[in-house]
Amino acid sequence: MHTQLAEVFDRGLSDGVDALSPADRELFRIQDFIIEHEMGSLSAYFYNRLPDLDGIHAAVAAMRRHGLTELAALLDEAAGLFAGYADPDPPTTWEAVCRRYDPAGRLDELDRRIGALDNYGLE
Repeated sequence: MHTQLAEVFDRGLSDGVDALSPADRELFRIQDFIIEHEMGSLSAYFYNRLPDLDGIHAAVAAMRRHGLTELAALLDEAAGLFAGYADPDPPTTWEAVCRRYDPAGRLDELDRRIGALDNYGLE
């Protein structure tokens, strides 16, 4: 699956995500999450993807359809922290956003749990 994820992701970057088939868009979303997580953290993923909660939920659905159930559950739980998210007006810091939507610091715990998965659940 690693090779397929990388191939689809590269195609999505070069041709545009809209040029991918619906099935390939799912793989693109999975690989996009993995890359973002590896480059930063779960917090970085949300920082770079909000306010697109629909896109995050689509990534969760794609993970479920491809058997990444533990990863999907953790990402879904994290997305739940940001239910009702709206870009702050006036703009503020990511730290302030996290204090508002995740006052208990669950995002860090979920990030650790994702890191503990064996290769994100990929076989």
